[in-house]
Amino acid sequence: MFKSEPAEPYTEDYDALLDQAQQEQRENARPELAGQVENWDSYDVIFVGYPNWWSDAPMAVLSFLESYECTGKTIVPFNTSGGGGFGNSLASIEESAAGAEILEGFTVDGDNVNSAQADVSEWISGLGLAQ
Repeated sequence: MFKSEPAEPYTEDYDALLDQAQQEQRENARPELAGQVENWDSYDVIFVGYPNWWSDAPMAVLSFLESYECTGKTIVPFNTSGGGGFGNSLASIEESAAGAEILEGFTVDGDNVNSAQADVSEWISGLGLAQ
C-alpha cells in the first residue's frame, strides 16, 4: 500500500480545502508529491482511491499517475463523493494513466462509507482479478 500525498500537505480545514481543490483544477495543477513508489514495475494492478473534488479526482492523484509508466498496467479506481459519484474523474484517470486498462470502478457516497463493506466485497469479487 502506498499513500500518495502532496509535498505540501493539504489543509485540514474543509472549506479551505474545497477552495484549494477548485484553484488547482482551474490551473490544471500537478502538485509535487512527497514520495514515490520504489518498486512500481513489480505491480500489474493498481487500485487508486480518492475523494471526488468538484466532480474530478484531486490533482495530486493525476500527478501520481503521470509520474509512472502505466502502459500494460491495470488501474482500478474507487472513490467517495458527496453525491456526484465519479463525476469526470474516470476520464481524467484514463488520460493521466495513458496505456493502462481501466477497470470498473466503485464509488460510494461519503455518508455511506461505514456501511459499504458488503458492496465493496461484491465489487472486488466481480472484477475477475486473480487473488
